[in-house]
Amino acid sequence: MIVDECNRLYEGEPGDDTTVAAVRIRERTPVNLLMGPPADPRDATKMMTLFFSKEGKKIVCGGTTSQIAADYLHETIVTSLDYGTDPAIPPVGHMKGVDLVTEGVITMSRVVEYAKAFVEGTDLTNLWSVQTDGASQIAQLLFEYATDINFFIGKAINPAHQNPDLPITFGIKIRLVQELSEYLEKMGKQIKVSYF
Repeated sequence: MIVDECNRLYEGEPGDDTTVAAVRIRERTPVNLLMGPPADPRDATKMMTLFFSKEGKKIVCGGTTSQIAADYLHETIVTSLDYGTDPAIPPVGHMKGVDLVTEGVITMSRVVEYAKAFVEGTDLTNLWSVQTDGASQIAQLLFEYATDINFFIGKAINPAHQNPDLPITFGIKIRLVQELSEYLEKMGKQIKVSYF
């Protein structure tokens, strides 16, 4: 509206002394994302205690990780059969004490795609901002809601990823988190990554 009014006052030909700046001030809003079990199973309680003691929204990614969180909270995971708006992304789950429960690597790979497009100026907002699949919900929380993001990343090797027919390796989880962290920092987010 301000730019339009300046344009009107200059009769559509603005001079060199018009500057418009918009500032958005908001309270810090943390989001905590947990992905992967710890390398040493004895560290699971420590990892969960630190994760659940943090203020803010809680996202848990991965089947094994979700089960560890459920055991820690003495809760059950209710998995949805609704694939949401993107059938390529596995359904989300629900658990008391957690804001969002999703599958791990496939879902996070899509979040990284969205983050890359966001930073590079490719407009995929019409996808992630309105869709209900797990990747879109994570993107909404990380890109729009969060100011501070705390990653809690387990370094255990997932036995399911050892299948030579699957294109998933141990390093992909770490690479996804590193790449996503870089994009989120470019969005102005404060990032902290803790490995277990």
